[in-house]
Amino acid sequence: MSTRLAAAAALVLFVLGAVVQIWSPRVGLTLMLLGVMAGIASITFMQRALQRRLIKHERLLGTLQRSVTQGTNKVHRAVESGNKESGKYGSSLMHRLQDVNDRLKHAAPPGNAPAYMAPSSAGSASRRPAASAGRASTPEVTNPFTDETLATMLTPQRVLSVGGVFDPRGLPALTARPWLPGEVVEALERDRPDLILLDEEVLRSSAVWASATTGVGTALMRELLEGVSWAETHKLPVYLLRSALPPDVHTAALRSSSAVSLPLGAADLEAAAGAPQTPLLTRLQEIAAARTEGQA
Repeated sequence: MSTRLAAAAALVLFVLGAVVQIWSPRVGLTLMLLGVMAGIASITFMQRALQRRLIKHERLLGTLQRSVTQGTNKVHRAVESGNKESGKYGSSLMHRLQDVNDRLKHAAPPGNAPAYMAPSSAGSASRRPAASAGRASTPEVTNPFTDETLATMLTPQRVLSVGGVFDPRGLPALTARPWLPGEVVEALERDRPDLILLDEEVLRSSAVWASATTGVGTALMRELLEGVSWAETHKLPVYLLRSALPPDVHTAALRSSSAVSLPLGAADLEAAAGAPQTPLLTRLQEIAAARTEGQA
């Protein structure tokens, strides 16, 4: 309030002095000087008011800081107290468990009979007839990316999901998952097929993969090999049907990969231990054998 009064008085005196100076220069100059002094006084009052406000805010900040510090110390003390209590309960629980364990040991029945037998699947397994040979003796090998097992994949009635580059016409019933350039690994991660089939003849006649074996198709062949490598890492079988046509620039790269070239030899068939082949593998064997005979 005092600051406003001093500023108003300074303004009035200065204006009055400017007006009076017309008739009496000395009186007008005096009034103008008084107005300037009143202005200086108003500025002084303003500085003092600001200083008092700053002091007040500083005190408030100090009080708030002390409150936060006290609250933090209380929280720390509460946490430490809780840790001590939990440690006591944990130690007491361990002692009780040790006591129960000691009592069970001392309460064991005489002889070699165990006091307690945990229920398990061993009893049910012992009632099953043991298989020593044939398909029944082969353990179940599961594919971690599907719900199928090796036994169901060998079932002739099962419809397989097949990915790769091939022509499904003339093959037994299957679910085709064809590859497209730029999407091989993505398709494998999305579809999770049962096996991969790469047919060199279809590869050369394909509208999108035709240049994969030529000198200008290095990027396409690299993507095919990446798909084969992905399948090998995830334990998916990859079969390669060779073409009767002469080899091209990148043909050797595909044939030297981890893909299994068909037809399978006698040693590979003997490794199956007499398990029945799927109609798909049987048909692929026939196609590969016919191409091999055509090359001879």
